[in-house]
Amino acid sequence: MLKQPLRILLIDDSPNERILIIRQLEQEFGEVDVEQIIDAQGLVQSINSVNFDLVITDYHLIWTNGIEILRAIKARYPEKPVVMFTNTGSQEIAVEAMKLGLDDYVIKSPEHYFRLRVAVRNALERTEERQRSFLLDLRLQSLLERLNVGVFRALPDGQLLEANSAFLQLIGLEAFPTEQQVNLNDYALQVGNYSQSKPWERQVELQRSDGSKVWVLLNESVSKFDGTTLIDGLVEDITERVQAEQQIQQLNATLEQRVVERTQQLEQVNKDLETFAYSMSHDIREPLRTIHGFARVIFEDFGDRLETTGQDYLQRIITAVQTLDDLIQNLLVYSRFSRTEILLQPVALDAIVDSALSQLREVIQEQGAAITVVRPLPIVMGNYYMLIQVVLNLLSNAIKFVAPNTQPQIKILAEASDQTVCFWVKDHGIGIAPENQQRIFQTFIRLNGADFYKGNGIGLALVCKGVERMGGKVGVQSELGKGSCFWIKLPLYEEK
Repeated sequence: MLKQPLRILLIDDSPNERILIIRQLEQEFGEVDVEQIIDAQGLVQSINSVNFDLVITDYHLIWTNGIEILRAIKARYPEKPVVMFTNTGSQEIAVEAMKLGLDDYVIKSPEHYFRLRVAVRNALERTEERQRSFLLDLRLQSLLERLNVGVFRALPDGQLLEANSAFLQLIGLEAFPTEQQVNLNDYALQVGNYSQSKPWERQVELQRSDGSKVWVLLNESVSKFDGTTLIDGLVEDITERVQAEQQIQQLNATLEQRVVERTQQLEQVNKDLETFAYSMSHDIREPLRTIHGFARVIFEDFGDRLETTGQDYLQRIITAVQTLDDLIQNLLVYSRFSRTEILLQPVALDAIVDSALSQLREVIQEQGAAITVVRPLPIVMGNYYMLIQVVLNLLSNAIKFVAPNTQPQIKILAEASDQTVCFWVKDHGIGIAPENQQRIFQTFIRLNGADFYKGNGIGLALVCKGVERMGGKVGVQSELGKGSCFWIKLPLYEEK
């Protein structure tokens, strides 16, 4: 918006012309403050002391000409607008004046006085726009200088056109060179690839002027001005981040090597466990079999010569040896469940249950157990060997843990839902207290004394380990004196 009142230097040695010009200015702008210059001394005084917004000058003056006036004004105030209003100039004079910074050239004639008003207004508006642009450039430049991020503008061949201090410091320059060109390609910033229409970013190892290198994140975009392609860029120093990433990669490589070494150690441990398991199954069980065999020979051949107490002790030895042998076998099975690679395949639960019942036939007959199987049972994804062991242990416990002189009653059923099979073994046995229903799946946990129920406390731990290795879950619902319901969940086999 134009300032009021408008302050103008009017340089013209014709008083009549000055009156007409002032009249036009007052009609256009209202109140105006016009300083009338009629000689060289007045011009010098006004230039030195008067604050003005615009200059209107004639070309032909008694004491000088408009070109000299223009030079004097622009030398002192290059941003001040100057309009030449004359009837004695020429096209050559107009061209020369425009080259020196003249804002407009108007022919002085009655029909062109209105044109003078338009020229003055346009010159003032252009000046105001230039001032706004200048102030904006100053603010932008100040902002760019305060940024820690480097900012530059370059040509596609790498020639640097503009840059802030942060960018110059990043490439190792204290100031923008004025006597020589700077090419970004010399600093390993290849900015010529401007085929992309959208901004893009990349990591670059920038080489500084002293030969040192830093990692930067380079964001580039393409713009065009007057037909010239320009590359605008933002450069951020990410050396610390890259070094941290490299350290992480090195650490990961070290960790991977450690994992390889640890895996080799575990493989060796597994081999040692296999060797130990072999020793358990052969070297340790062999003397047990010997003890058991000779104890039975003594009992059969010389039992009638022993007193009742001796016969009882000998029977206890035979039972203890058998219990220890069973424990070793269960530990071997548990060990295999923990370290053996598991192959899951479709397994029919009907076949698993039939096999388990066949192996427990003698025990079932001895105990008079009544077992009901709700068929058909689903097909699950599991391991046949592990499932046999799981079901054997669940059925053995259901037959074993009943009140004295009570017939074991067991029900086996299963149900498929949501790609999962839930398999139940229900009994009417002694039950399990709530606080013990999680503990019983740990190794060597016995809730009842050996005087009442034989066992080694590893059966349910074996069940839990086997089900987990097959990707399933195991649990129990029970109430003291009212029986238990053990359940396992396994993936359902679905034909594709």
